[in-house]
Amino acid sequence: MQAPLTKGRFRAAHGLGLALLLTGALAGCGTRGSIAMVDPAATARGDTAQILVATARTPAPAPEYFSATRDFDTNFATFDVSIPPNRDPGTIRYPKSDPDPDRDFVVTEATHLDGPRAFVKAINAKAAEFPAAGRTGVIFVHGYNTNFAEGLLKTAQLYHDLKSPGVSLLFTWPSAAKLLSYITDRESALFSREALAQTLAAMARSNLNGFNVVAHSMGAFLTMETLRELALAGDHATLDKIDAVVLISADLEVDVFRRQAPAVLAAGVPIYLLVSDDDKALQASAFIRGESDRVGSVRSKADLGGLDVTIIDLSEIETDAADSHLKVGSSPELIAFVQRLRASGTAIFEDDQRVGLVQHGGVLIQSAVGVVVNPLLN
Repeated sequence: MQAPLTKGRFRAAHGLGLALLLTGALAGCGTRGSIAMVDPAATARGDTAQILVATARTPAPAPEYFSATRDFDTNFATFDVSIPPNRDPGTIRYPKSDPDPDRDFVVTEATHLDGPRAFVKAINAKAAEFPAAGRTGVIFVHGYNTNFAEGLLKTAQLYHDLKSPGVSLLFTWPSAAKLLSYITDRESALFSREALAQTLAAMARSNLNGFNVVAHSMGAFLTMETLRELALAGDHATLDKIDAVVLISADLEVDVFRRQAPAVLAAGVPIYLLVSDDDKALQASAFIRGESDRVGSVRSKADLGGLDVTIIDLSEIETDAADSHLKVGSSPELIAFVQRLRASGTAIFEDDQRVGLVQHGGVLIQSAVGVVVNPLLN
């Protein structure tokens, strides 16, 4: 049954504190995200994205909806997000005291889902809007220092700008959304493994033909931990429905990833890494650990001990420094490239044929974007 949603002490060393401040600044943390609810009639000129949500966060009154507190139950909901018509691709403008649907991302409807069965029912209802062959989905797992509003609106922005096919979902874990809570966030990510596993299992029971799991930054750590547990448990019913795992700027130790990935790959789940050597947030994360690289900044399979993963190097794609930690969702050039691939009917992540971003992007990313994109798009 569906019902509307109701409206450790840590002392950091000086160098660590500075590095975390640098990480937060370069991750683009300025004005914090917030949600404003508006009448759907006021958003007639914008597109609407329905985002299905699963979370290990505790419910909260609107307009927060979900807090940073950990919940031992997995909660589910749906949100209709209005995408403003007057904005540049790759950008999000959060509403303030007087939201403007022509410029701000706003929510027009929020609905609580009563458990996994209702969640699966909602997935099936959304999937039924697409032709049988197009009943796919993508679930986004956000990174460190992210509140619920930011995770929700970023998912809507990515879904809209990248023209993702099928059903769009968000798994949001209880990040403290505080600059100096990196360690707490890592523990909250570990806490959320069971909830993410339950979410992926529910998606596998739905009528989706398959789905991609896309994780950003610390969300990659949570995702790989969860998938490894599913693989070691032999949960093929869930893993067989996953078409691809895409890790964007993975804030994950290389050696830990080398432990996590083999079981997932052996279960037949392909892994794609979107990496960049100019990701200042990952550089700071590596620095505070005394490392040279994180998974999101490796350059070859040799850096990963020869693991059979696909590495897509975005280093040559320029974007604002504040957005370098999520280029695929903030670079206008890359967004346009993906949109054109979608329009041409080319798959972005297709393991059997190695087409789309993997095949074409191999050329795109080795050279200057302006030189290579035009011939690919003609």
